[in-house]
Amino acid sequence: MILSSRASRTFATLACALAGPGLSAARADPARGPSWGAIAAVSSSYGYSLNQRSRAAAEQAARDQCDRVAGRTGGCNVLAFFDRACGALAIGNDGEWGTATASSAPAAGKAAEGQCESHLPTEPCKVLVSVCSAR
Repeated sequence: MILSSRASRTFATLACALAGPGLSAARADPARGPSWGAIAAVSSSYGYSLNQRSRAAAEQAARDQCDRVAGRTGGCNVLAFFDRACGALAIGNDGEWGTATASSAPAAGKAAEGQCESHLPTEPCKVLVSVCSAR
């Protein structure tokens, strides 16, 4: 799927906005040790990582995968991160998007779709990726 330049600008703007305090993580039992995952995206490209020992490692691995898919370096932004949980990214038809974390992939996907739908796309949002780290 290729997003329009307007959609790309919208996506980039929202990614920057989420990079601040609004970005939240889902966490599970810390006694079991970390198992971080992350989702990064730019335009129509995305990448994700799972089962990393730190949030920083998960974010870097997701950005690296996204950069490889996008064919350029440094453009991808981390949109979700999670520890022993699931994360999802949903997109709309005109650059709208949403992310969510939850205890299951279907729940994360449904929540990401709901967040995306809150931006009022002209067509229903669709889950682009929904993944879980080890629990």
